[in-house]
Amino acid sequence: MINYRDTSPAFSNQRGIALITVMLVLALIVIIAAGMTSRLQLLMNRSINQQAYQQGMWAALSGEQLVYKVLEQDYKDNKKVTHLKQFWASEGLAFPIGDGMLSGKVQDLHSCFNVNALAVKPAQPGGKNPQRDKFEILLLSVGLESYVAELLTSTIGDWVDDDRQMSGSLGAEDENYASKVVPYLAANSSMLTITELMAVEGVTAAIYRKIRPLLCVLPALNQRININTISADNAHILVAMFDQKLDLSNAQAIIAARPEEGFTNVADFFALPEVKAAGTLSAEDKKQFELRSDDFRAQLTFSVQDRSFTVESIYQRNAKHELVVVSRQFGKIE
Repeated sequence: MINYRDTSPAFSNQRGIALITVMLVLALIVIIAAGMTSRLQLLMNRSINQQAYQQGMWAALSGEQLVYKVLEQDYKDNKKVTHLKQFWASEGLAFPIGDGMLSGKVQDLHSCFNVNALAVKPAQPGGKNPQRDKFEILLLSVGLESYVAELLTSTIGDWVDDDRQMSGSLGAEDENYASKVVPYLAANSSMLTITELMAVEGVTAAIYRKIRPLLCVLPALNQRININTISADNAHILVAMFDQKLDLSNAQAIIAARPEEGFTNVADFFALPEVKAAGTLSAEDKKQFELRSDDFRAQLTFSVQDRSFTVESIYQRNAKHELVVVSRQFGKIE
């Protein structure tokens, strides 16, 4: 029998080359398929994330509308007094929406110290600055050292005022911030969000966490405190507003003596024995206490599985007594 099988070296080399070519083609196909699969997975995850983002955003915005309705109803029920027994102040509420849960809290922005009030200048150049004095007392009452309290009062005051003049030797203006590793300039205008504090000279993360619950920002430069909505945890506010004529325990006693649905008259507040014991306040200082609030902050979070979406909304009742959302931020910023 004649065997036609070619066993020459040239033929064997060609077979080896063909085999390598096939293996290279297969490897290329595998690489392309893996890339396509990876990209498809990426596109699917992106689509899922976008869908979750949209779901979270609209769920959180529905919560914003719910808060709006609650604030409007509380206002209709009592247009003269805002207190902690109204529905807006309820804690721990959660509402199921689809597969997720909507939760949040509402804060009265008249139960905290308005940092933008530090921009107010004294009546006479070089004179006393009541708001800065009160702010320094507030910082001292939470346990900060006197040097740190004085420093922060000056640097925060310089940040929110409208000039570029340092407040004494402890202030901070453009030259202080321009010399940093990542340079920037002082705002020299009102804060839009309390997180701006982290950019101010002298404010560390530890200090920010300590003083943050007592502070807020409002467009107005005045300081108004609702005596019906200050919590016992924020009794330091009263210590500051009374220019340290009260100690913390007496301030907490005043809050404990408050009627369940708040004072209906500011005179009733000043008639409390604990308040009388603090001494006489000036007429200007008495004007800082009020019973109704027109500014609120709502932080709403929609959670589903391992994802969450947060929106922070600021409500303000304008001169026409209309409640409007004046600002909105998406994402947890604190």
